[in-house]
Amino acid sequence: MSRLLVIGIDSAEPMQIEEWIDHLPHMKQLYDVFYTRVESTVPPITIPAWLTAFSGLNPGHFGLYDLRYRLKRSYTKYGLYSYRLVEDVDFIWNAMSRKGFKVALCFVPGTYPPPKIKGYVISGFFTPNVGSSFTWPFRLKYEVLEAVGGADKYIIDIHDYRRMNPKLLYKALIDKVVHDFKVITHVLTKYEWDLAIAVLMSIDRAQHTLWRFFDREHPRYVKDPELEEGLLNIYRKIDEELGKLLEKLPKDVKVIVMSDHGAKRMHYRINVNEALAEEGLLKLKEKPEKPMPLGQLDKRGLIDWERTIAWSWGAYVAQVWINLEGREAKGCVRKEDYEDTCRQVADFLQSMEGPDGEKLRNKVFFKWEIYKGSKVEMMPDITVYFDDLHYGANEMIGFNSLYSLETLKGPDDSNHSERAIFMCNEKPSISIKNLEDVRKLLELLIETI
Repeated sequence: MSRLLVIGIDSAEPMQIEEWIDHLPHMKQLYDVFYTRVESTVPPITIPAWLTAFSGLNPGHFGLYDLRYRLKRSYTKYGLYSYRLVEDVDFIWNAMSRKGFKVALCFVPGTYPPPKIKGYVISGFFTPNVGSSFTWPFRLKYEVLEAVGGADKYIIDIHDYRRMNPKLLYKALIDKVVHDFKVITHVLTKYEWDLAIAVLMSIDRAQHTLWRFFDREHPRYVKDPELEEGLLNIYRKIDEELGKLLEKLPKDVKVIVMSDHGAKRMHYRINVNEALAEEGLLKLKEKPEKPMPLGQLDKRGLIDWERTIAWSWGAYVAQVWINLEGREAKGCVRKEDYEDTCRQVADFLQSMEGPDGEKLRNKVFFKWEIYKGSKVEMMPDITVYFDDLHYGANEMIGFNSLYSLETLKGPDDSNHSERAIFMCNEKPSISIKNLEDVRKLLELLIETI
């Protein structure tokens, strides 16, 4: 009996796949049957993107635009993502479980704590530690730990990867690929399943930290013979391990390889709140002597919220809120002025230039134009992509400049991009243009099993 296997490669960039596909023989077998670029979500960030792909729903249904979300009526306090926020959403694994299909989920972002489905779940990188209940059923945890050589060998994620020595990080990311496929292979060869979804995070971590070693057009390019093929070698390792896995599975397995978003070189970041403050849209009582996160400024009472028009979050895109009367604790923008104020703020941010006065290709999205669903009110009023996403964003204030490279978490070589990959060893019966189309296709493929 045929089965459907989805391998997600978080952050796999179409331009890389298209250039490097001849180095990836197992993926090329799929690529030659069907390959396309698909549009990611706005913003192209891991949690909203994967949730959209596996639900078919616009991010406005989740109220999620990042790995965290702003708490209601708070300017700087936030909650961290948990599956509990979306457990009422009818994801593909819920729908298939109800129909009697067995599902296996391995490392799918957003699945901690693990959903109790008809099948098996190993949570993704939100897993807090190996002592937590990160599998369903619970007994699977001990099998998973044994499969990798014990609890001390289990790799949830490569933490603080932005600040690691690049050569040590490269080795750690290769080890992570091998580790993940050990777990995936254990589950998919021991247990019965009809639909399996596994997502690998190593490419995402590598994009952010190793891009400057292969991209000669990167403004911070570093020539290093050991790392110049580092990113490609991680793809090669994924392809090699995928080939080993497929050898252990029935020949008629339907296979999809896809990503949630891509990546592109990052030149700089725009210090958005610094810019808003200079324009008089964010009012400071006092300027900090050194760069500070927005929350720290707020805690010290340095922001005059009663006179502030707009403020921003976000590291890859600018997530901008309007200080709306009645919605925010100290809102000063009248409801009748809301859309005009949004356009005023958006026009200012869209007009921002680079450090040398160069024109940037900035793009603005208004909440009412791009989001739909029951939790649209939680989404930012304005989302801004700076310079076609070659520039990121920064919410910190105190650089005395509109441009920086680092956020509180460290520097990035790359930003996320708005397109993802999708390839399959069976030509789809429907058009796949964006991530919202993926859920429907998965259902159609499963129904032919």
